[in-house]
Amino acid sequence: MPGNLLDLRAQLRFYKLYHFQPVNVAIHSVFIPTILAMSAALLHRVPITFLGIQGLTLTHILSVPYCAFYCALCLPTGLLASAILVLLNIALDKQWIHTSLQQEWTVFTAAWIAQFIGHGVFEKRRPALLDNLVQSLVLAPYFIMFELLFQFGFYEDLHQQLRSDVRTYKAQ
Repeated sequence: MPGNLLDLRAQLRFYKLYHFQPVNVAIHSVFIPTILAMSAALLHRVPITFLGIQGLTLTHILSVPYCAFYCALCLPTGLLASAILVLLNIALDKQWIHTSLQQEWTVFTAAWIAQFIGHGVFEKRRPALLDNLVQSLVLAPYFIMFELLFQFGFYEDLHQQLRSDVRTYKAQ
């Protein structure tokens, strides 16, 4: 992973350098949450017994390191992202999300296809996941949350720094 693992700007910069074309960012803004939800639904089907605790799923277990990493990068936004993941887990536990396995795989696949179209047609750059799969899968939802926060005027200094980083990259 680039720079310091817990350097928020370095982590967001890694992802931003692959996602600065507005249509591609819009595609990702829709389909990354879709992929997150469908991944969670699929992994929620995998039961895990941990320390004798019943009723856990792979989604519950994987949410913990995501939340910890996001909070380590930036506590306020990490707590917001963690709340979203907790709500997603609750929605799956309470079966507020009603999807079949076939629906989950279909939507998951279509969302990934849309992502690749965004890169090939609009960004004209290969996806970040081809350079760092783990970082891309972990950072993508957090990056999209930041893109939304930037739209609402939050973290304006960080937003400007990332824009400057992209301009510098594109000038090279």
